[in-house]
Amino acid sequence: MDPTEKIIVRLAPDQIIVLQALVDRGEYDSLSESVADAIKKMIESKFTTKEISKILNEHTREKPVNMESLFSDGDHMPMDEAVRKAVKDYVRSRMDPEE
Repeated sequence: MDPTEKIIVRLAPDQIIVLQALVDRGEYDSLSESVADAIKKMIESKFTTKEISKILNEHTREKPVNMESLFSDGDHMPMDEAVRKAVKDYVRSRMDPEE
């Protein structure tokens, strides 16, 4: 399965009822799948395949951040320790987003 990210979309109750009808008819496995398909179709209607490729290529060509530039001379933590802590904090936030 492709990696995905979660977003929150607010829909009117009537829209949810109609989307659920598509799920109930078996056109989609879930509301989430129906919304994702709608967004995919909207993107394809607004951009050509070439434009989408260009947007994605520009996004992946962003310059990497020099890790040392993230630290100031006054930082007391070694870079490798700071990276480990940042990864640990990120993983915790993804596992328990309430905190």
